[in-house]
Amino acid sequence: MRMTPQDLFDALERLTLHEQNRELRRGRSVAKVVRQVFLMKKPEDLALAIDVLQDELRRLGLRFSVCGIAIINKDDDKVQTYSATEGGGLVTKDLSVNDTPQVQQLIDAWKEQRVETLRFDGTDFAEEGGHLEWRWLVAVPFSHGVLFASSSQADEPTEEHVTTLTEFADAISVAFQRFVDFRELSETQLQLIQSEKMASLGQLVAGIAHELNTPLGAIHSNTQTEGKALARVGDRLASGESLTAPELESISSSIAVLREMNAVNETASRRIIHIVSNLRKFARLDQSEWQSIDFIQGLEETLALVEHKTRNRISVDKVYGDIPHVNGYAGQLNQVFMNLIVNAIQAIDDRGQIRIETLRDGDEAIVRISDDGAGIAQEDLARIFDPGYTTKGVGVGTGLGLSICYRIVQNHGGRLTVTSELGKGSTFTVAIPIKGGPPAERPRVGAAYSTTLT
Repeated sequence: MRMTPQDLFDALERLTLHEQNRELRRGRSVAKVVRQVFLMKKPEDLALAIDVLQDELRRLGLRFSVCGIAIINKDDDKVQTYSATEGGGLVTKDLSVNDTPQVQQLIDAWKEQRVETLRFDGTDFAEEGGHLEWRWLVAVPFSHGVLFASSSQADEPTEEHVTTLTEFADAISVAFQRFVDFRELSETQLQLIQSEKMASLGQLVAGIAHELNTPLGAIHSNTQTEGKALARVGDRLASGESLTAPELESISSSIAVLREMNAVNETASRRIIHIVSNLRKFARLDQSEWQSIDFIQGLEETLALVEHKTRNRISVDKVYGDIPHVNGYAGQLNQVFMNLIVNAIQAIDDRGQIRIETLRDGDEAIVRISDDGAGIAQEDLARIFDPGYTTKGVGVGTGLGLSICYRIVQNHGGRLTVTSELGKGSTFTVAIPIKGGPPAERPRVGAAYSTTLT
């Protein structure tokens, strides 16, 4: 049958449309995998990305036995592979150049940023649930390792394998770098939070030492007196002589004194236990589980630690409304309360008042911490949440407190705002969603504040 020019044109058009549709399908598949990598927050999340990668490669018509990602450590030439099998499982392996010669080939290909096809000549690789005989493996480099697909079939890998894997690898490089940056940022943030927490604890050490010294001193003094009283009573009873009425009265009096001292010791011990317990709760690890939190309990624990700073100078007015528990990291939110309360104390030069209020506003739990101190100047208020900025002077503030508070609240899906009137005081408001989930990365969009100034 003879083909007319129109037939040739129609065939070329169909071929072009087919190619366009294939590119469109490939682009959609790449976008799905990249999206899953973007959602990663911890290494374990890579499993979901691999599952999506496997599904999309098969949807595009690629035939393979195993696909996955190999992360290469350039410092020690070790490889960690994450692969999805035909049965839908995920296998993680740690490999080194001593395991098989192909590992060194894989590392060399990544370092030189070139596509490599490895052939195994029937080499067995142990897999979960049995053995898989690999015939070939196509490895395409990306920023932190290689994307690979392998097969136990004798058929050679096609150009389609290489082209498709290359497209996926190029896109994954950007997404995976974001994941690495996010992890490094999270680790740095935790270090800053812990650093600021230690700075806060350092400022409290002298006061806490005094708080502990008072009940310890009482116990120590009473112990010496009790020893002497017990020795007198013991010596008299041990003599075996009949006791006169005055002697019995003296022994009875000594026993009464011992009871009084024991009561004092019990009170002092409870005070020590209370201080140590609150200190332990405040210093708990920031990586504790996402859990249900009682704001009022956290505020009370924090106030107990700073009580020596307010005693006989600052009255604390507590207006606790009926608010439900919220979800979050208790240690981090206690750090916020500590910084805001200490700031309020330091804003009051002589005598004054701090008001702590809790309430529910729609789907948010609210904590307001107000003081009648010096207030904040307009030029300072605009930068109050900036890292490193402080108005307290050298040796008093680190400049990290409010910045870290802002970040902690933001990572809980909440808001930290401030209102201030110069010479009359400030109010910091923490708003946290009542039913919030574990924090996703949220970019800092600038400090949210409002102010009334005179």
